[in-house]
Amino acid sequence: MSIPGYDEFELDVEKVLREQLPPFFDDVQPATLTPENIQLLPPRAKGAYLLLRDGVEVYAGKTDARHGFRNRLERHHYSIQHRRGLDSESVSFKAIRIWVFSALDVENLLINELKNRRAGVLAWNFSGFGSNDPGRKREGQKPADFDLEFPIDVVRPLPFMSAGEYTIHDVLQALKNGLPYLLRFQTGEGLAHSGHDEYRDRDVRLPTSGMSALEVMKIIVNGLPDDSWQATIFPSRIILYKKKEDFEFASYIIRKGEVIEKSSHR
Repeated sequence: MSIPGYDEFELDVEKVLREQLPPFFDDVQPATLTPENIQLLPPRAKGAYLLLRDGVEVYAGKTDARHGFRNRLERHHYSIQHRRGLDSESVSFKAIRIWVFSALDVENLLINELKNRRAGVLAWNFSGFGSNDPGRKREGQKPADFDLEFPIDVVRPLPFMSAGEYTIHDVLQALKNGLPYLLRFQTGEGLAHSGHDEYRDRDVRLPTSGMSALEVMKIIVNGLPDDSWQATIFPSRIILYKKKEDFEFASYIIRKGEVIEKSSHR
C-alpha cells in the first residue's frame, strides 16, 4: 500500500559482498603464514580469509570474534608443518576484517565466487584440511584427501630431541609437545600426565640428537616390556596403544623388533 512521502529501502548485503569482496581480496598483498605475521593481526578480529600456495588460492574460510584470525590461522600454520610434498614457506594468507558481520554465509559466498572467477582454485576446501582429531575409535576411517596428498613427514630430523637416557614417558611427552601433528598414547586410568605404569619408569636411550619421529617411536616400542604394544603412524598422526591391530590406512606399523611399511593409499 502506497503511503505519501514514505518508502522502504533494503540494503542487499549479499549482493554487495558477492560483487566487492573477491576483487577486494585481489588488492590485498599476501603475507607468509608464519606465527610472526599472524601475531600482527588485530586480536579477536573477525571476517574472511584466504590461504594461498605459491600465489594460488587453496582455501577460503571465515572466523568470528571468539575464534579470531589469530586463532584460526595459527591452527592452519600448525597443520602445514612437517608435511611431505608441502613447503610451509610456500603458503601465505590474506585476511579481511568485516566490521558488520551479518548472518550471511560469507565463507560459501566467497568460495562460490572465486570458483566461478578462476578455475582450479580452493583445492583444500572440502579436502579435510585442518580437521580435528577423529578419535581412537575412528582409526579405521579413510584419511582425509589433504592428509593423503601431504602426509606427515616422520623421517624428518627433530632438533628438539636430544641424545641421552630418558624414561619412555618423558620421551613421549617431548614428542607430544614438539611435533606439529597429533601424537596420542595410552595412559593408565586417571594418569594422563604421569603415563602408563608399564612405561612410566622404564628407560630408553636416544643414541644421537635430532632423531626422526619414526626412529624414536621404534626405540620406544622396543623398550616396552612386552610385544603387545604397537605404534601406528597414519598420514596425519601417530598413536601408541597396548593392542596389535593391522590398520588398513596406516603408513607404518611398529611392533617390537618389527616395522611394517604400508603402501600408498591414493
